[in-house]
Amino acid sequence: MIFMGTFTMPSNKKDEWMNCFAGIKENPPTEGIKKWQTFICSDEFEYKGYNIIFTEKGKADEALVEISRTMLPFTQIEGASWTLETLLSVTDTIKVLG
Repeated sequence: MIFMGTFTMPSNKKDEWMNCFAGIKENPPTEGIKKWQTFICSDEFEYKGYNIIFTEKGKADEALVEISRTMLPFTQIEGASWTLETLLSVTDTIKVLG
């Protein structure tokens, strides 16, 4: 399974973000996570991060718990938001469309 997480926060909260990120470096998410890539862009008002998260086959539930545990501190930053969506590959989409 593939998830896409989108995180936004005000640009004046980078110190809080760095503190949260330091916690991840000490205890990185592993259970059910095959690969986690993050891409960040910003403007003068906010930072926006796109997280593409690949799970190990049959471990989506475990990965979801790890993702939630990892992102919880970031959601406590005032003005921040986090959304998580499930993605389908083109091959899986064709299967769905039949």
